[in-house]
Amino acid sequence: MINYFLTSSRKFSEIKKEEIKEKLKKKSNFLWINVEKPSEEEAQFIKELLDLHPTTYEDILSDQTRMKYEEFEEYTLIVLKSILEVKENGVETDNISIVLGKNYVLTLTINKNNVVKDLTNNKKKIEALLKKGPDDVAHYILDKEVDEYLTARTNCAEDLKDIEKEFMEEQDKKILKKLFAKEVLFIELRHSSESLVSLCLKLIKPTENYIKAELIPHFRDVYDHAVRTADGYKKMLERIDSLNNMYMSINSLKTNETMKTLTIIMALLLPLTIITGFYGMNVHLPFQENNQAYLGILFAMFLSSVIMVYLSIKQGWIARIKIKSLSK
Repeated sequence: MINYFLTSSRKFSEIKKEEIKEKLKKKSNFLWINVEKPSEEEAQFIKELLDLHPTTYEDILSDQTRMKYEEFEEYTLIVLKSILEVKENGVETDNISIVLGKNYVLTLTINKNNVVKDLTNNKKKIEALLKKGPDDVAHYILDKEVDEYLTARTNCAEDLKDIEKEFMEEQDKKILKKLFAKEVLFIELRHSSESLVSLCLKLIKPTENYIKAELIPHFRDVYDHAVRTADGYKKMLERIDSLNNMYMSINSLKTNETMKTLTIIMALLLPLTIITGFYGMNVHLPFQENNQAYLGILFAMFLSSVIMVYLSIKQGWIARIKIKSLSK
């Protein structure tokens, strides 16, 4: 499907396919050509109408094209990845191709794009933008898409806050699994944001004059938003690294405390084991003929336990127990 919007002598209208070639020749006319899910015939018509380079034609029809900015003699090509949906395990994106010429702007999407769809339904907004120039239409779409990146970053930051609260309450494998999933998601979003930053950087320093000078500060603002988005994901990944390090430290402390407790128990049982093992030997030992010898052995075991507890407290292995008076 193709829509043709025209501003001519400050008059706005939506024209038909048969009129587009004639209108495009007049440089005082400003046109926006919006293509959505083009058929092979429609794509070929656009290629011939705008005399697109074969590489440009290939790029705008592929959903695998990376974000890019290319300048040709007759137009500038901008390929932007828009965020359709942020899922738990990844991001669903779609390409928006923008071809910006002297008096026209072409937008092409393989799937439905909400920003472009909303704009095509708002004729007053289209008229206001086209009266200023086709580069204003390109700026509007780019600005709205960068806002979607900012919204996604804000939502991700809120999700990370919730995970951090859960982490502070309980550190288990379930929380660790959530952190790993968010880390993979944030890495993907950071890569997309960094590509967006590179794209916006080229837009504020164009070598061709398809973008008017007074619009450059507005593109700088878009660039600033893109940088903030990329920095936001970088900081969130650093927070996840901190949580992972904290998780490992907590687990290490728990393991150390467990080993310390087991070591103390074994140290306390060691004298008892020696005494019982010594008197369990099948050889003649002192006091074996005495019927009351077991009492002496029990006393020796009790005394050795008291000595071991005292030494452990003195060495700081066992915390000293303070007994407070219950009386007022």
